[in-house]
Amino acid sequence: MELPEDVRRLALDPFGELPTPREIELVDLGGAIVGINPWPAAQIVRPVGVSPADVAATVEAARAVARERGKQILAWWITSEHDELAPALEDAGLVNTETPGFEAIENGLALTSAPTGQPAEHVRIGAVDEWDEWSAVGEVAREVFGLPEVPEEERRLRFEEYLAARDLGVSLYAEVDDRIVASAYAAFGTAGINLFGASVAPEARGQGVYRSLVLARWELAVERGTPALTVQAGRMSRPICERMGFAFVEAVRVFVDDLPG
Repeated sequence: MELPEDVRRLALDPFGELPTPREIELVDLGGAIVGINPWPAAQIVRPVGVSPADVAATVEAARAVARERGKQILAWWITSEHDELAPALEDAGLVNTETPGFEAIENGLALTSAPTGQPAEHVRIGAVDEWDEWSAVGEVAREVFGLPEVPEEERRLRFEEYLAARDLGVSLYAEVDDRIVASAYAAFGTAGINLFGASVAPEARGQGVYRSLVLARWELAVERGTPALTVQAGRMSRPICERMGFAFVEAVRVFVDDLPG
C-alpha cells in the first residue's frame, strides 16, 4: 500500500509526530529525547541523531534524568533508521524485551481507507467523560498490561489532566452487559489518529470488542477530516488489524533499560 509520508511517520514515531501532552516533560539530551510521563511505566527515549560511539554516554545521561525524577524503566524506541545503535545499546546493558505497556517488537501499521468489518452489536462504545468511566478503563488497562496500582488521588489528578487535554485525544471504553470490559485511546495527529493502549479483559476477548474500538476510532478520524489510522501493534492486535485492512509499515524494537532500585 502506498502511504502518505506523514502517515508513515506517525505509524513509526508517534511520540515524535503527535503533539506532546501537557503532563509529559521532554528532556533533550542532544542525541536523544527522553519523555517523562507521570505513570509508573516505561519512559520513552527517542534517538534523534546519537551515533553508536556516543550511545554509552547518552544512555548514562538518560539514566540520570530518570533517577532525578524517580523513574526506574527507560524504553528506547528503535526504528530501522536507528538499527545501527542496537549493538551499542546492548553493550550498555539494555535488552530488546517487553516491559509493561510495550512488547519487544511493536509493529507499525497504517490504514487510509475504511476498515473492514462491522461493530459487534452487543458491544457499546463510549467516550470517557466521567470519573467512574476513567477509573474502570484504568483498572482494565492495569490488569491487561501488568501495570502497578496507582493511588486514587493521583488517578484523579490524571483524570483532570485528561479532561483538560481533550483537544489532543480521547479515551474510549467498550461495555458489554453494562460492564466496562475494554479501553482504548485515540491520539489526534495532523496526519490521522494513532491508536494507543487498547486493552480487552480476557473474558471479553473473541467477541469483536477490539474490532469495535478500531471502527469507532476510524469514525472519529473521518469526523476530524484526517481519515487515517496508525498503530504500533503487538502480537495479539496485529493479526486483527491486518484483517481489517491495516498495512504493515515496519517493525520497531524496544530496548529496555531497567535501572537498579
